[in-house]
Amino acid sequence: MRHRAGTAFRSARRAIALACAALAAAAGCQSAPDKDADWFDGGPLKPASAETLQLTARVLAAKGNTDQAGFILNRLAAEYPDHVGTYTEGAEVLLLEGRVSEAIGWLSRGLERMPNQPVLLNDRGMCHLLASDLASATRDFKAAYLIDPGDADYVCNLALARALAGHEEVASELWSRVISPSEVAANLAVCRNARVNFKNSQ
Repeated sequence: MRHRAGTAFRSARRAIALACAALAAAAGCQSAPDKDADWFDGGPLKPASAETLQLTARVLAAKGNTDQAGFILNRLAAEYPDHVGTYTEGAEVLLLEGRVSEAIGWLSRGLERMPNQPVLLNDRGMCHLLASDLASATRDFKAAYLIDPGDADYVCNLALARALAGHEEVASELWSRVISPSEVAANLAVCRNARVNFKNSQ
């Protein structure tokens, strides 16, 4: 309820601001807006931030409007090419459409601008894994892990790649840093069953 009330309140403020702007224009008001003021308080309309565009693309994609999300992501790439979310969000939208190779390309585009960015490396590793390319996934997971060996996600994903390749001792050692022994055993069992899907890419 609080969220809905807040949305209604913001909508009301927006309507009031638009009405006031129309009245001021009709009266020939020439006062300059305060450049430091919020738009609702008479300040100028500021361009959308990278975070706002990223969230908009995420919401559109979640609703199935991937074409519109793609338009927003292209704008994000043009206006904020050095924003990590430009590439993580773009890859996610492409994956929703099953376009794995294009998602890999989108993340690679980000890595060209931000080499050794661990989030992008890790995400590209996941995309390689979806494409059953275990060798490429392992390279990306290892690179992300070496940059930030304290990140639990990077530890787990490198362990996953090692387990899928049959290196269970290495995988167990990595997983044991961040999960319980019972979870390690369960993960190894899952990887044994899944290993057949990667036997030609090791």
